[in-house]
Amino acid sequence: MTNTFPNTTVSASPTAPANTLRLLTLGLGLGLGLALTNPAAAEDVSQWRGNGHRGVYKETGLRKTWPDNGPPRLWKTGGVGAGYSSPVTANGKIYFTGIKDEGDRKVEFMTCLDAAKGQIVWQTAYGSPWSRDYPAARSTPSVSDGEVFAISGSGEVAKLNAETGALLWKVDAKKTFGGASGGWGTAESPLVDDQAVYFTPGGPQTTLVALDRKNGRTLWKTKSLNDKASYVTPTAIRHNDVRQIVGATTNYVFGVNPANGNLVWSINFAKILDAGRTIKRYDILVNALVHRDGKLLLSNGYNHGSMMFQLNADASKVEVLWTNQDLCSQHHGFVWLEDFIFGTSHTSRKWTCINAKTGKTMTSERVDGVGLGQVVAADDMIYVYDAERGNVILVKPDPRAFAEVAHFPIRDGQQQHWCHPVIANGALYLRHGDVAMAFDLKP
Repeated sequence: MTNTFPNTTVSASPTAPANTLRLLTLGLGLGLGLALTNPAAAEDVSQWRGNGHRGVYKETGLRKTWPDNGPPRLWKTGGVGAGYSSPVTANGKIYFTGIKDEGDRKVEFMTCLDAAKGQIVWQTAYGSPWSRDYPAARSTPSVSDGEVFAISGSGEVAKLNAETGALLWKVDAKKTFGGASGGWGTAESPLVDDQAVYFTPGGPQTTLVALDRKNGRTLWKTKSLNDKASYVTPTAIRHNDVRQIVGATTNYVFGVNPANGNLVWSINFAKILDAGRTIKRYDILVNALVHRDGKLLLSNGYNHGSMMFQLNADASKVEVLWTNQDLCSQHHGFVWLEDFIFGTSHTSRKWTCINAKTGKTMTSERVDGVGLGQVVAADDMIYVYDAERGNVILVKPDPRAFAEVAHFPIRDGQQQHWCHPVIANGALYLRHGDVAMAFDLKP
């Protein structure tokens, strides 16, 4: 269902007329091709879900179908530790976070691999992991200018040398800033720029902090929204030459001036998204906000739904354009391709596509062999890593239906299939628990 603002009427998810669908299908060959294809050289995926946390990668010239047993596997490497986090790539290396036993305790550590061969280059412990339910590394590292940053499950922020693995500094940011988390520990990934690394402690003291990337000292902290931290990774945006860091707590979305830490705007998204419904508000928001053309997209699982915000000209406030209850992405991500948003919905486990301009549902259907799954895209195709069966599925971006082309299973490793795959260097990189792997996507 869709709410369009300021009109508060609720309309049932429409079924598009046949002529409209034919036009959409024609448009996919042009519009979505423009959205995904980039003639520039491929680039490293140095942060969670790549540039802008969009999950849309710039690789081109990839296979449009796969053999029955899937694309060729390039390598498989065990020993990266227990983890749900995703890999990042930089300068021929690939980095994973994980948890392992060290003496009588568990530590969170990072593994650097040779991206071409899968050989371990170094491993370094950097923090204390989350030790309660689902005890595995949650946060994906970020690589910037020869340095790699990580956040432990207990809220420590650390910097390592990307070439040698030397631990350069560590700050127990959750403790230092009196942070307050939900029931699953700290799961956001570090946002890094040329000055700072940003972290969301939440709690009564502050909402977002900036730590000097050189030494970990505090550059600034925002005022508090008196709300628990969510699991959302902050996103750097630029709107009409105004730069902002946008993020979210359990109930609020906010924008911060990165020059001074001023909290420029905030909005209680939870009240708006759940308005008019009797629904339990879970303190679980995971997906990063995705920015495009002055708009911010949020999707929340547990039947809460999705919503689109519009920034005003100077990015000093936002308004809500629409809400939609059909796409409820838990922690599996979504992709916004041209005028359409694709993802799997929690708790219905339906493959869902909504119109990004109107918020109206194009399709929302149960698909055999597909449940919840991490969704990314590259080279005019969508990739779904099914979290329940462990299949990697190649899909055409059709707003009318789930258009599977091929799939193959991931059988190595243990734990949940919760990694968000990365596509770089002509390869698909992912992990399943303690095992990292790479597959050749070039024809």
